[in-house]
Amino acid sequence: MKEYESLDSLFTDSTSEFPSSTFKTSAPTADNGYDYRSMSFEELGSLVGRLAQTMVDKYGIEKGDKVAIIGRPHPKWAATFFAAQRVGAVVVPIAYNFTAEEIQRVLHESESKLAIVQSDKHSVVTKEFDSLSYLENLVVYGGEEEEGFKSWDSFLSSEEFTDCPPQDPDELAVLMYTSGTTGHGKGVMLSHENLLVNVHDIAETLDVTPEDCMVSILPWDHIYGLTTTLLVPLAFGASMIYTVDYRNLPSVLRGNEGTILLGVPKLLNALYEETLEKIKSTWWTRWLYKLAPSLLKSQVKSKLAGKQFRFIASGGAPLSPKTAKGLRDLGIGVMEGYGLTETSPVLTFTRDPFTDKEGCVGLPLPSVEIKLRETDDKEINEVLVKGPSIMKGYYKNEEKTREVLDDDGWLRTGDSGWIDEDGGLHLNGRTKNVIVLESGNNVYPEEVEHELGSITFIEEAMVKEGRRNGRTVVSAVIYPDYEKLEEKGIVEKDYIKTFLWEKIKSESRSLAPYMRIKSKKDIEIRDEPFKKTPTQKVKRYLYQEEEEVSSG
Repeated sequence: MKEYESLDSLFTDSTSEFPSSTFKTSAPTADNGYDYRSMSFEELGSLVGRLAQTMVDKYGIEKGDKVAIIGRPHPKWAATFFAAQRVGAVVVPIAYNFTAEEIQRVLHESESKLAIVQSDKHSVVTKEFDSLSYLENLVVYGGEEEEGFKSWDSFLSSEEFTDCPPQDPDELAVLMYTSGTTGHGKGVMLSHENLLVNVHDIAETLDVTPEDCMVSILPWDHIYGLTTTLLVPLAFGASMIYTVDYRNLPSVLRGNEGTILLGVPKLLNALYEETLEKIKSTWWTRWLYKLAPSLLKSQVKSKLAGKQFRFIASGGAPLSPKTAKGLRDLGIGVMEGYGLTETSPVLTFTRDPFTDKEGCVGLPLPSVEIKLRETDDKEINEVLVKGPSIMKGYYKNEEKTREVLDDDGWLRTGDSGWIDEDGGLHLNGRTKNVIVLESGNNVYPEEVEHELGSITFIEEAMVKEGRRNGRTVVSAVIYPDYEKLEEKGIVEKDYIKTFLWEKIKSESRSLAPYMRIKSKKDIEIRDEPFKKTPTQKVKRYLYQEEEEVSSG
């Protein structure tokens, strides 16, 4: 990869060198189908030039101004992102699943001057449009023009912007607001250098080429999706497909000759379970899986993704070792990574899609340094990282920045882990989530959640610290798989809890005794799914209220 000073210089070079590569995105239609929109790099380059000219001429966007984007991946989302970079503006991607209050807060705090909004989200912004002092203009895409608001086609310039301002690699390029598990999101300031270094490291590790077709379910309003499925394929001329058709991923992969699938653990878990169910549906595949699984590998790979398929890249949250090993045993390679919004985001990646190191999230990327720090209170090792992909800081929040970023450039990740003899990183869980028992043992909720999540009748589980008789206990909030329970005739809520408790007791034996849930009173059944971040991590702060549980 060449050395670039800005995201715009990368974009200009790549769209010229790989004009026929494409971005393709999907959206559900009214008849429950899926509409795919495709745009070549050459077409995107022309559109970006016209949109950049529009931003300058009609909306007065200048270098350093903030441009917000709210919507799902779409060619016009990509065009907005790169047009803003072309004129030297800072892009503020706002998560599509943010609440109205969160969207309003981010628009206020970021001082966004222009917002490009998907049609089905415009009412959320326009409800309080007059109160947004910095937001001077609102443009809608993806739907019919609404009275009083500018639609895409009505404002686009016929000329292309060419008078690009000089840009320094250290200048702010993206202001990415986290949708964290612990509450109020922070604006993470990422420079051109931060992102360009990470793109280079990722592509070098994954060996991306123009022959690749990367299929993704990851939104671009989250840094994992933005870097790995928008910037990386652009930089190396790989085609990219974003799909919301999760249930038909195999046909999407085969039909588009996808070579790499980028997803989150929730998707991979579902993919693995569905594959196992199909294998167990006939006697001869059951026999092969049990006695000669290697004979199934080529068949599974062909039916699941096609012979051209290379591997799955997983990130955004910890992947269950059971799922990773299971997919690899079936001939589907898995490259697991780890990172944070604050690190642009990827820090580590496994180098071998068929590694036998369970639970390892890989080696540090070429530009990343990692070390461990023993904490004072819980005697656990926190992972610290350093390198050119580390953020500039939190927007308008120097106090929070100083809490995580020291004067030498080391970032506290808030994750606990250990490093093996080969330099591979293994994670235990979030340091703030650790449950310290009176025995002195530390319980990482994520490890227990992996175990609970493997139980057939549990859809989602969140493990937390509970209290019973004045003592700290391991407790769990569970959202059952109500559909599968109903198939067994289990519908009454008390019976569901009793049934699941028996399952938990019998299927948690691989956990150390101190990590197990000890009483039916320590589990709570939910009627609705958990609220989650864009990468499907549970927003823990919404469910962390400690309750005293009585004995009896």
